[in-house]
Amino acid sequence: MAITMKTVDKYVLKELLEPFLFGMAFFVAIWLIDLMMTLINLIFAKGVPASIVGMFFIYSLPPTLVISFPMAILLANLVAFGRMSSDSEITALKAGGYSFARVAAPAIIAGLCITLLTLVFNEKLVPVANEKFTRLFRREVTLKRPLPKIAENRFFEAGPGRKFFVRKFNEETKDMYGVVMYEGQARGFPRVIEAERARIEGGVCYFWDGRVSDIHMSGADSNYTYFEDMEYPIDTHYVNPDHVPDSKNASTMTLIELYAFIKDSESKGVSPGVITQHWIEFWSKTSIPFAALIFVLIGAPLGSQTTRSGAGIGIGMSVVIIFLYYILFAAGKAFAKGAIMPPFIAVWLPNFLIGAIGIWLIFKSKA
Repeated sequence: MAITMKTVDKYVLKELLEPFLFGMAFFVAIWLIDLMMTLINLIFAKGVPASIVGMFFIYSLPPTLVISFPMAILLANLVAFGRMSSDSEITALKAGGYSFARVAAPAIIAGLCITLLTLVFNEKLVPVANEKFTRLFRREVTLKRPLPKIAENRFFEAGPGRKFFVRKFNEETKDMYGVVMYEGQARGFPRVIEAERARIEGGVCYFWDGRVSDIHMSGADSNYTYFEDMEYPIDTHYVNPDHVPDSKNASTMTLIELYAFIKDSESKGVSPGVITQHWIEFWSKTSIPFAALIFVLIGAPLGSQTTRSGAGIGIGMSVVIIFLYYILFAAGKAFAKGAIMPPFIAVWLPNFLIGAIGIWLIFKSKA
């Protein structure tokens, strides 16, 4: 054959590149539409600065790219092989003695590279981005924005069941004057602390010249305890978001960290249902990246069998395949939660089924 397979490999990869880039732009935009509406609402409804909202957007990109990589490579294969099939290029190659499996080999290699790239993103970028997003959102929205600053003649919360009222507040020294702290008790009736002056520092509220009142069933508060100075532990992160303790979940852990967390939970006797959920999250971190390779196996032969080419046809077919994939993915997770299947098999169920169909189509394909 006059045209070498090395030349054909380059040609197939070139055909994949443009629809892949289009697919990335298309699917990233789709996934970010809802986020953009939320971010715009933060600016106008919550008063969050545009610079902070911009950071939210940047931190949202790595998780979005991880989801979009497999979808884009699926669209690229459907479009590229659909065009090659409609122009009888695949037929010509097969007439030259080359199987469809060999023609699709560069696409499979590209799918494997995208899988590895997605795994790297999932391990190195996504946990960091998710953690930074969570911290920033908690700091600038959840804790800071809805709660009023310490100000004169205003109530503010300082932990569950604890409220402050301040007559005067010095912005420079952070001293509060004419302070009343109301605190509900898990058992018994509320406690009220009144003080001439108070200041919150380092997880402690310092009171000076005041009294503690324990309220009785009758409503009377005649049982006073007077003090000159008193230290009272307090949840200062309700006033200062920097004091919020860090906590990690599956979205902010790497595979190694999540595996260690699961083993530690097992050793502590955590309930089997919770452990199963952790294993589902663990295997999800591997199954979704490998969807890129699976989508190549199904996308290349399906694209080659279409009678029409074009991005519109590719988008339509890719949406159907993606929908079926996530239906199987959701079903697998339900099977795992119901102890019908082990978490690994259940979460990888769509990869196994769609991958098997794709391999069968590749070797049976007739362009």
